[in-house]
Amino acid sequence: GWHRVMKVFIITEGGRQIGSGHITRCISLCDAFSEREIKSTFIITGDATIKGLLENKDCKIFDWLKEENKAISMIDGADIVIIDSYLAGLKFYNKVSKLVRSAAYIDDYKRLDYPGGIVINGSVDAEKINYPEKEDITYLLGSRYAFLRKELHDTPQKEINNRIETIMVAFGGDDGAKMTPRVLNFLNEEYPKLKKNIIIGAGFDRANVRDIEKLKGENVSLIYSAGVEQIKQVMLQSDIAVSACGQTLYELAAIGVPTIGICVAENQSRTVGGWKRSGFLEYIGWYNAPDIFNNMKRSITLLDNVNVRKEKSKIGRSLIDGKGPSRVASALLGSRLREAILLKMASLEDTSDIFSLANDDAVRKGSFSPQKIEWGEHVKWLEEKLKNKNCIFFVAVNNRKFCGFVRFDIDPRTNDAVVSIGLEENIRGLGLSPLIITESIDELLKMRSDVTSISAYIKEDNMPSIRSFERAGFRLVKDDVVKGSRAKVFIKEVDYGVVRNR
Repeated sequence: GWHRVMKVFIITEGGRQIGSGHITRCISLCDAFSEREIKSTFIITGDATIKGLLENKDCKIFDWLKEENKAISMIDGADIVIIDSYLAGLKFYNKVSKLVRSAAYIDDYKRLDYPGGIVINGSVDAEKINYPEKEDITYLLGSRYAFLRKELHDTPQKEINNRIETIMVAFGGDDGAKMTPRVLNFLNEEYPKLKKNIIIGAGFDRANVRDIEKLKGENVSLIYSAGVEQIKQVMLQSDIAVSACGQTLYELAAIGVPTIGICVAENQSRTVGGWKRSGFLEYIGWYNAPDIFNNMKRSITLLDNVNVRKEKSKIGRSLIDGKGPSRVASALLGSRLREAILLKMASLEDTSDIFSLANDDAVRKGSFSPQKIEWGEHVKWLEEKLKNKNCIFFVAVNNRKFCGFVRFDIDPRTNDAVVSIGLEENIRGLGLSPLIITESIDELLKMRSDVTSISAYIKEDNMPSIRSFERAGFRLVKDDVVKGSRAKVFIKEVDYGVVRNR
């Protein structure tokens, strides 16, 4: 299919000075493409500390800002290029936008006035940022699109203990602010009986690690360069966390660990507001604030209440559901395919394609007659449909390959057209349905100016289909029963003023 040969590049940076947040979120996106059998190639500026994160990934490590021409020639003509950077200037983004079919930019705080493409901001309050409205930009905003490594999706419900027994401390891959030893020292003095899990990232410098090791007591576990599975176990075992306010917050929220947050970088301070408003984060200020440890003590006392922790755990898990990378990948693939899908009138040549799609398990499950269709009766049925002047039957094609059908059965008495749609498995879930529905209605109305409304009958448990029709501008008018199944009836009235002016 189309997806075996797509060229996808992810351009980012990471290492001792920058940390690994960009890389971990890009890995989650790379994995979402892999699940769809699409290979992506990383182009990364980085040092030795990032190698461990990128095992089994296709990687080109060089300073792509200095060797811009090398990067540009690698991505020339690519299908999708994603840039996740705090260092690249607008000129670089402009070049990429012109060069590739679909350009996407991961953003945290409206860093630049981006050129045409897709802007992704998965931070909790991203919808509140007043991004400029532009014809050629699509925005994917808010925690629905938050990046989370695949090992942290679908984690078991976390046990919430009556009292705080274990606390974890995590300041990202490099702890540039050297907060870990200060926090550990405070916890040792104030809460000697609590178990402390201290995460030491691959980018911590040696002096910092030595300062931490001097503080190791009987209730202190030091966890070095942990992989994501180990981090997950520590999170599940810890009652609360003390953390910087970067990428780690998304992981703590997904697992439901109530967290005390400390700001260690300018870019974190811009996203903290959303986390605070959500009710998940206990934010206690900047790492260098004089009252930071008084605030920490107050927060630990507050979080010792089991009901407060239960509530925060629930908020975190509902905010970050783990499906963000998959939603982003679908949106990027959908935008890439949009230009490539055409509608044409169905003909007898499409008989076997329509037959095998109609008998697809998911299509039959969504149908009001779920039993499989026989070939002979299908051939007869299609011949009749194609002859019937009150049936308008389209097939959707991509690169001349069949990828779905849309059929309208028009009732000449009421001038209502009932719509049915089926899409091949490899393009489901890419957000293309609403687009194909809308375009096929446009085509229908060019051919049949007598149609006044379009109806869709959908099984009530078929949520993807219901969402597609809502996005295509249909509204729910009633509940009904069709062939013994409960159904929702959606309708879209036709406004001919809009069509005629095209």
